[in-house]
Amino acid sequence: MSTGAAWLLLLVGAGLRLWPGRQRVRGRSYRPLSPVEIGVLRAGDRGAAQVALVELHLLGAVSAGSGTVRRSANALPRGASAPARAQFTALYGKAHPRQLQGRKKVRAAIRAVTGPLEREQLRLSGGRLAAVRVLLLPVFTAAPVGAIGGHETPLALATALTADALAALLWVLPRSTPRGRGVLDGLRRENADTRHATEQQPDRLLLGVALFGGPVLRERLPVFVRDSGLLTRPKAGPGQRNEFQGQDYATETWNQALCS
Repeated sequence: MSTGAAWLLLLVGAGLRLWPGRQRVRGRSYRPLSPVEIGVLRAGDRGAAQVALVELHLLGAVSAGSGTVRRSANALPRGASAPARAQFTALYGKAHPRQLQGRKKVRAAIRAVTGPLEREQLRLSGGRLAAVRVLLLPVFTAAPVGAIGGHETPLALATALTADALAALLWVLPRSTPRGRGVLDGLRRENADTRHATEQQPDRLLLGVALFGGPVLRERLPVFVRDSGLLTRPKAGPGQRNEFQGQDYATETWNQALCS
C-alpha cells in the first residue's frame, strides 16, 4: 500500500473514530449518569464491573481474601445496580473479580448498561469500532511494504511510520467518544472532592471510584483492593493460559495515566 493511500485510510478512520456526535456537551445538558455508567466511560466493561463490585462491598454483601471475593450476605440489599445484582447472583464460592466479570450474567448486565451510552454517542458502538479497525489494518502495512520494496525515499518511510504510530494510537484509545470524554471530564471537575470520600460516605466514595478508578481505590479502599485482587490479574494454574491476558489492558493503562 502506498503512503498516500495509508494516510487517506487513516484520516477516514480518525474521522469515524473521533466524530464528536450530533450533540455538543454543554454544562449539564446530558442526563444524570449512574456510577456504573460512569465506570463504563472511564474504563469500559472492566470499569463497570469494578464499580459494581465496590458497590457490593460498600453494601456489605461481599468480603475479600486471598485475591478473591465471596458473599458475606444471604440477600442483596435493595437499590443495587443491575451489574451489582448480577455479580452477586453469579458469585458462588470464591472468585477473582475478573473471573466474576467474565460470567454470562454479569456480561449481559453490563451490555444492558452500555447500550444506552452507545445510542447517546457517549461510547463507541461495536460496529463503529470494527469499521474503524478495518480501515486501520491496511495502514500498518505501509511502512513495512515500502521498506521491503526499497523504492520509498527516507522521507516517505518516515511519513509511513508516522501513519503507523497514529493508527496504533487510534486502535488503543478507550471506547468513550469525544462527547463521552467531555461528560466524564465535566463530572470529574464537579466532583473532585469525591477523591477524598470515606466508607462513611458510601455514595460519594462509589462516585469517586467510578470517576477516578485506581487512584481512589488504592487510597480509600486499600485493604479491599489488596485482599480481593481487584486491580490484579487472576493467577493461571500450571499449564493454563490466563484468559484475561491483555483484556482491557490498553484502556486501563490509558485511564490510569489520565487519572494520575
